[in-house]
Amino acid sequence: MFKKILVPTDGSDLSNRAVRAAIEFAADNGSHIVGLSVAEVLPYSSFTLISRREDFTLLSESIRQQAQDNVGIIRDLAERAGVPCEVHTAENANPWSAIVHAVETYACDGIFLASHGRSGLNRILLGSQTQKILIHSTVPVIVYK
Repeated sequence: MFKKILVPTDGSDLSNRAVRAAIEFAADNGSHIVGLSVAEVLPYSSFTLISRREDFTLLSESIRQQAQDNVGIIRDLAERAGVPCEVHTAENANPWSAIVHAVETYACDGIFLASHGRSGLNRILLGSQTQKILIHSTVPVIVYK
């Protein structure tokens, strides 16, 4: 089946449930997990409400640390389950793009991710990261709801 599964996470409860399901799936199928969390660090110019560059730097560092914490959860859960795992973080204003790029970078043959199930106006305004991944992915995608 899948030898190397990319498991992106944003640290949300649903995402953490998907991580657990992905690890169980990997354990049952002898797969390797590649954990990924994308730090959505936007250019300084896009933060008009932040008055000082120091505030932007603190915000950026906090976002990067959260991504590290997110993949730490994957690493710890995989280790406890005895599933081979490597974890990475990326910085990108478009998480879907970083996820699709990670498939190639880490030679993954599948993606296992959560869908937050936004609908209506939220989906239009925020876009669907999952939908974009489904459109652009060159490997099979398992969507956990």
